[in-house]
Amino acid sequence: MINRLLQIFAKAPIQGFVKTRLIAELGDKKATDVYIELLDRTINLALTSEYKTQIWCAPNQQYDFFQFNKQKYGVILKDQLGRGLGERMQYALRQGLKEADEVMLIGADCPVFTTEYLIKAFEALRLSDVVLGPAEDGGFVLVGCRKTHEKMFDGVNWGHSTVLEQTVDAITKAGLTSQLLPMLWDVDTPADLKRWRND
Repeated sequence: MINRLLQIFAKAPIQGFVKTRLIAELGDKKATDVYIELLDRTINLALTSEYKTQIWCAPNQQYDFFQFNKQKYGVILKDQLGRGLGERMQYALRQGLKEADEVMLIGADCPVFTTEYLIKAFEALRLSDVVLGPAEDGGFVLVGCRKTHEKMFDGVNWGHSTVLEQTVDAITKAGLTSQLLPMLWDVDTPADLKRWRND
């Protein structure tokens, strides 16, 4: 049986540290409340799946929110390590593959994740080394792998609309195969938040 692991990348819900593009319209507290709602939803989705779950915490796991979820749900907490997002993700995936055959890493900003989407993502790893869940803004909401490489995120300009394109290119240059899932969207801007609420 294939051993599968689900990782959630999460920031501590500190006012002014999360959902910064919502602050101008909502203020620090309400923007943070939105992030907590999204993160809670993501954690609950993970817990209802069949996969072992880890929360990878930034800046570290000592914050009350993370410790509460550890005590309440028994989720495993890990600290994000690395100088940039690519290095932190690559480290988490590499560590995950030391204890599982396949690892799926997701963010906390996508309100339209479903268990079915995660199942499709893991199934895609039968044919590819890496799977990516594209986001409408040009990034991605999910990355999973059965193999990893230290250069799989090299040259990616995080925060730009070319993130997905550059990531696929870096994965290919690293000698890995990849596959794209159906496109989803995440909540970054006031327009995204309105879309979510209207849904």
